[in-house]
Amino acid sequence: MKNAVTVAATVALTLFALCEVILAFPVSGWLYLLLVPLFGFGLVRRHAPRTQFGRLGVFGAIVAAIAVLYFVRWTSRKPFLRDLYSVRPGMSEADARQIMARYVEGTGWPAVYDGAPSGTGTLTDLGTGATHVTGTTPTGEMTILSSLVFRHSTDGAFNSDWGIITLKDGRVTNVSFSPD
Repeated sequence: MKNAVTVAATVALTLFALCEVILAFPVSGWLYLLLVPLFGFGLVRRHAPRTQFGRLGVFGAIVAAIAVLYFVRWTSRKPFLRDLYSVRPGMSEADARQIMARYVEGTGWPAVYDGAPSGTGTLTDLGTGATHVTGTTPTGEMTILSSLVFRHSTDGAFNSDWGIITLKDGRVTNVSFSPD
């Protein structure tokens, strides 16, 4: 039983590391916290600590690895998502802008609709299926109407990672993330 728990926790930790480091998609802190007692249950025995220094050392190393995976900024996406999801429905537009002030505002996309560079259109997020009504800024950039859009990077790998904050009557009604 304990070996099965240790194997399952090891597989989960490996998947979390792949998500964080390779896929650049942060894992929630509560999932990391769940691994600590699982590894503890699987590794630590009901013996005197001096008889299991090796097991306690491995457990300590695993806890350190979990902390590194959670706290290290592997990409700019991680702090961006933490800030984005700290914006809550009911907040004022000014509060949302203050939280997201260090990020790039706007989609970064030129507004082109059916070959014409003006007007409004519809954008569908393929990941979530959410539909957004779009318009054009005076500079020719596509905008999502009644929403604030923030990006954490202009690098090609992340330049279309959008944090979309939907507003109604100057208040936040929804917060979503559309990955590049």
